[in-house]
Amino acid sequence: MKAEQPDVPWREISGFRNILVHNYLGDIDPDTVATVVDRHLEPLTHAVSAMLHKP
Repeated sequence: MKAEQPDVPWREISGFRNILVHNYLGDIDPDTVATVVDRHLEPLTHAVSAMLHKP
């Protein structure tokens, strides 16, 4: 299903999740998280919605 959404940076999303969950970089900068959410959450939401509503 991910292959059908090539514009979504799946690997980067997974990497970002790992950084957040495992705190690899030490303190997580809330401004960085907010920026990622502001810029990337809406396109990701649309892609996942399309995947879920695919017949």
